[in-house]
Amino acid sequence: MIQLEEKMETKNTILNRHSTRYFTDQKVDLKDIKEILILAQATPSWVNSQPEHIYLATGQSLETIRQRYLNRSKTAAHGKPELPVKSRKDWSKQGQDNMAAWSDGVSETLGSTWQDTMGSAADKLYNAPAILYLTLPKDYSLWSLYDLGAFGQTLMLSATDRGLGSMTAYQLIKFPDIVRNNLPISDDEVIISGIALGFRDNSATVNKINSNRQPLEQILTINN
Repeated sequence: MIQLEEKMETKNTILNRHSTRYFTDQKVDLKDIKEILILAQATPSWVNSQPEHIYLATGQSLETIRQRYLNRSKTAAHGKPELPVKSRKDWSKQGQDNMAAWSDGVSETLGSTWQDTMGSAADKLYNAPAILYLTLPKDYSLWSLYDLGAFGQTLMLSATDRGLGSMTAYQLIKFPDIVRNNLPISDDEVIISGIALGFRDNSATVNKINSNRQPLEQILTINN
């Protein structure tokens, strides 16, 4: 097994992970990305199926994707992700309440033009110097969605441990045709999620957004 240097206690890593909505122009070393992915591969997997495949977009390929996203966004085109999404009004009441509280918090932090501010960062794919696209086989089991979510979380915690910011967002996969035109993703795969990596721009207003979590008592039921 490859031994990698531990750089931060687990608790601190978890608490220091925040969604980075704008990155600096500093590039990320490919060696660091590979080490992050090696750690992510330690994530539990259903019957060790390891269904994921990862595509790294960086350099010119990412700049082409970014520019085409910008051009598409100017037409107010609707996204067509390969993983189905549903309207907020179709979520549970608990989910809707949490989303509404988050939106209120963003508005309070960024002001009345918060949607424009957020949209501008998103249109530029958060200025990320690297984006990892995570796919599953087209006939994937629903169990594999859990596997991939856990893989992504381990990946982002590993990035935090190395002083890198991360962002997983609908925006990154909303135009899968653009992504496919610039990455060698097979027709036998489904693009499930995208994770942006880079160095956090602490001067960007969108990086002042914080999310609150529910009190533990609201999500925990104990039977003795």
